[in-house]
Amino acid sequence: MISHSLCLIRKAGSDRNCCRQISNGGFNSIFVNEIIYIHPKKQMLIRDSLSRLIILFAILFSCDQLQAQGRGGAYGYKVNVQKYQGLRYRLAALIRAEGADDSSAAMLWTRVDKPNGSGMLRALDERPVRSREWKTYQMEGIIDSGAVYLAFGALCAYNGKFFYDDFKVEVATRSNEWITIFKDDFESGPLNFQPGFISGNRGINRYFKAELLTDKRKIGARALAITGDSVPNYGINSKVGKYANVNGIKLYYEIYGEGPPLLVLHGNGGSISSAFSFYPRLVKKYKVIAVDSRAQGKSTDTDQPLTYDQMASDVNALLEQLKIDSVNIWGQSDGAILGLLLAKDYPKKVKRVVAFGSNIQHDSAAVFPWALSASSRIIKESKDPKEKKLNLLMRDYPNLNYSDLSKIEAPVLVVAGDRDVIRPEHTLKIFQHLPNSQMCIIPGATHAASWEQMDLFMQLLETFFDKPFAMPDTKDWY
Repeated sequence: MISHSLCLIRKAGSDRNCCRQISNGGFNSIFVNEIIYIHPKKQMLIRDSLSRLIILFAILFSCDQLQAQGRGGAYGYKVNVQKYQGLRYRLAALIRAEGADDSSAAMLWTRVDKPNGSGMLRALDERPVRSREWKTYQMEGIIDSGAVYLAFGALCAYNGKFFYDDFKVEVATRSNEWITIFKDDFESGPLNFQPGFISGNRGINRYFKAELLTDKRKIGARALAITGDSVPNYGINSKVGKYANVNGIKLYYEIYGEGPPLLVLHGNGGSISSAFSFYPRLVKKYKVIAVDSRAQGKSTDTDQPLTYDQMASDVNALLEQLKIDSVNIWGQSDGAILGLLLAKDYPKKVKRVVAFGSNIQHDSAAVFPWALSASSRIIKESKDPKEKKLNLLMRDYPNLNYSDLSKIEAPVLVVAGDRDVIRPEHTLKIFQHLPNSQMCIIPGATHAASWEQMDLFMQLLETFFDKPFAMPDTKDWY
């Protein structure tokens, strides 16, 4: 029996403490980080830490964004299961994949729905399907008491062509006999599977199209073929991505567009793809240099502890290799810390910095205690060495003094949400100690305000980078 992984819907972005991508066999969250597959062994840890769960999934993309910008597409069907409440179900299908990206993959999904709305979306716990050979995959679950429908179907990520055939749903009777309640071999009739997760617009993606085709690998048999074309693949783009040998590691980066250089630095546990919904707009105006920080994304690491100083040095070495004399920087969370360090330690390299959700100290004077407790709990309980290492970085660093900020000559726009993980008084002090600074606290927003208020944030960023810098003061009125 193939067990389920826990699948949670969340909004995209990197969080200071825990909004990080959780990988399942290399299949990272595929809907702008909205859908996260967590191995069953990690479920108990997360369920026992409600505050951690709240931190981890704090941000949510709208259905429109899912449809227009997501990196995954779903097709599904639903059957009435009211008379099977309390019984086990089993979904099986033949699957094969012809992926065009490293992370291209196919999966199955199920969801048990009750009259008051959709249930929890579940997906296979196995490694995502990337094989070009046909193989049967299956998943099991329980039809909850009060359930009305069982929704199920195909789930595909990134670019490529993904084939499904011989869908079958069975239910185990109380005498433990499996009976078939749905079957579709696609040999006759129209395509019955509908776009999405059969729940509003979720899972509908304009980059994915489904059709019935005769597959040469199954002689004389039609199959459901789902094609992902032009799906945004920032962060895994093998045609663009490169590695730079810096400071004993391989630092992964991607460059897009023309114009003034803009360095994009992600948050803790994130990657280039964390900001993928921003790139289409950014590349129209800037030469975007997106980087996976050391030990994150596709960049490698050493056995030494992580420090922000080391990570800033990595980025500076990359800019040296690329022969880029100076850049604007958008840093998010940990990336904002790196932006400030680059401006302090490598001043000739930095024109301006947008620092979102930055902190220069690591204690409760800068970060709310509930976030510090969450990181401490992860360090104590996690079995993932990388997860521990990234949280140790946040526990022990940064260690700047406010007086250090006076060394930064480049203009800095300090940004945070009004319900951020960083204390607002700490954000204010950073702003006050920078000699050339502006500040914006985004209302009704969290540490992920860049995503939650994307249009407003982009307006702030573009104005700051493109317009003459100024610090008008009300005292000049008098």
